[in-house]
Amino acid sequence: METSVSPQSVIESKMKEIADRGNYDMVHLFSNEGLPLAEYYHNGIIDKDRLIELSLLFREVRKMADVMGKISNVKEMIVEGYNQRKIVFRFFQAFNQEVVLAIVVPPKMAYRGLTNSLIKVIEKVSF
Repeated sequence: METSVSPQSVIESKMKEIADRGNYDMVHLFSNEGLPLAEYYHNGIIDKDRLIELSLLFREVRKMADVMGKISNVKEMIVEGYNQRKIVFRFFQAFNQEVVLAIVVPPKMAYRGLTNSLIKVIEKVSF
């Protein structure tokens, strides 16, 4: 009998791999409704409820950017402080819905390549 691994386990394993490389303090995958699908904390520096609120707020900002600014299908929003810490919100399709990947990146750390590889894993296990 073959044992299958859940998509959540696969995703969280990849999240841990990335966080262990030192590039993310924390990473969360939220559903369209803001429900957590997967998460990993290397350093839990932001309250998860605040991250959910921001992801839902930015979902609305994306809609307004399309309506008011004719910027359609915004795929990423970044909040960066003077201390160079970033909170990155990446929007994409997985699990038959639009999901939000929220990551907290320490100062002066790259994130795009690792984020893209994580998204590929999420997309692969979701279809």
